Amino acid sequence: MHPQIATLLASQGGVASASQLIGVGVSRYVLRRLVARKELVRLPRGIIVDPDVWQQAAPWERHALRARGLMAGEAGAADRPVALSHHSALSLCGVALYGVDERIHIVRTDGRRSRSDDFVQCHQAVADDQVHERDGVRLVVPELAVLQTAATFGVESGLVSADSGLREGLVTPERLRRTLARGGFGNGATNASTVTEHSSGLAESAGESRCRWLFRVLGLPTPVAQAVIKDRTGAWVGRVDFLFEKERAIVEFDGRVKYTDPQVLFEEKQREDALRALGYTVVRLVWADLQHPERVRAKILAAFQVSAGSRAS
Repeated sequence: MHPQIATLLASQGGVASASQLIGVGVSRYVLRRLVARKELVRLPRGIIVDPDVWQQAAPWERHALRARGLMAGEAGAADRPVALSHHSALSLCGVALYGVDERIHIVRTDGRRSRSDDFVQCHQAVADDQVHERDGVRLVVPELAVLQTAATFGVESGLVSADSGLREGLVTPERLRRTLARGGFGNGATNASTVTEHSSGLAESAGESRCRWLFRVLGLPTPVAQAVIKDRTGAWVGRVDFLFEKERAIVEFDGRVKYTDPQVLFEEKQREDALRALGYTVVRLVWADLQHPERVRAKILAAFQVSAGSRAS
């Protein structure tokens, strides 16, 4: 690869703008040739990406590449009052995303709005004090980005990002409340308010955030998150994702492949046997279950019945 291109891409996580590359002496002809030979990936708005980085990137990582690439060009120039917003801002902070679109979302700080298209969505302007810089890129503060995401894409999307931000210490409940009070969320204000009220740093994954909200939508009792279970002597048995205390039921969310190691699989089975020996019924949910709320409800209600039957016998 052309040395200037390789250096710039490597220094920016695999992405740059065409204007940056032209500025360090790479001709438009060379860029076109490298794109045609698939040695570079060219996206709209003059975004250039290392093809190896692009191919290996997960969907949310590709969103971050597009967002960073946009701000590396004219949109991110020092004299432009533009900042990343919504999940585009969150993608550069490493915050979990769910149920969002692929467009790059931006705001202005000069009271104006820019044109939106299939690649970029420009939203209502925000105040200067709601924007900061991260790694040289202007973006709205995380608590605003979280509530913008909730207002635009719904409570579930907002909760996934809010829980992630709380868990990582990027937002706090107080900052969420202050940001909500400033308003500016339009028809999505109720979503933003709901996320502020129900977000929790106890969720350890997007799947757990979605489970917690689904339980509420289904009208199930509110479980204890990350509950510690001890045996009758007070000895530690384990920590579980969700505990329905009164119903003596436990829900575990298996969001990733955990048990490729036979020893780990054995230890997990031992743990689950110990929980059942204490009178708990254990339900395991996976990603596919979350697409079928009726399945989740049936599993949990069945667990409640099993536990009730055990206590009665």
